[in-house]
Amino acid sequence: MDELQQIYRRDYFSINHLLAAALLTKKAAEYEMRWSNDNLWAQEEPMNPAEHAAYVVSAIMLSTAFLEATINELFSDSADKHSEIREVLPAADLMGRLWKRNIPRTARYSIIEKYELALEVSGKQPLNPSANPYQDTKLLIELRNALIHYEPENVLTADSTLTDSNQVHKFEKRFKGKFSLNPLAGLITVFYPEQMLGHGCALWAVRTAIDFTDNFFSTLEIEPRYNQIRPSLD
Repeated sequence: MDELQQIYRRDYFSINHLLAAALLTKKAAEYEMRWSNDNLWAQEEPMNPAEHAAYVVSAIMLSTAFLEATINELFSDSADKHSEIREVLPAADLMGRLWKRNIPRTARYSIIEKYELALEVSGKQPLNPSANPYQDTKLLIELRNALIHYEPENVLTADSTLTDSNQVHKFEKRFKGKFSLNPLAGLITVFYPEQMLGHGCALWAVRTAIDFTDNFFSTLEIEPRYNQIRPSLD
């Protein structure tokens, strides 16, 4: 009896993460538009803040998941002798050997450290930690971590008179002015999470993740796999 032929398939879930993040960002925008003051009269059911939050928070988390999946896939492809990445990335052999030794495969390495290592072993210019997109990417990961490991805290509402800058929430200091605020939050709310977590923040998260990986792949001088779905992100 002839041996059965083995058929393998290789999935790249980074693309799923990115598409999902973009979709949820659009959903957040649609929800905010539907519940804007101009459209309130047409609604037949009460607003569901949890639905809006689900779109925004999920987009933030998936944008960060895209970042990690993308660099993991690059190292994993480098370890696979059948991957086409080895034809265009001179450091693929070294990256593959490192990956098989769990470098930077384990949780000991942060997302950004993985990208930095890939550039280092490739002999490329390192990332600039004092400029964007590096700085915003650090903020994105910090925000994702704060949401995943959420801890309640006492924060001043937006209508409070702040006499000490130390009373302002750290995220208000770091994020204010980077994107439009949640129009559904109202006036007597706190910057984080209510005012901050809206479509503007979700869109910033997606764009930050793409800007970071675009910069990375441009430095490596190879085409990112997600280029094939880039038109779907608009």
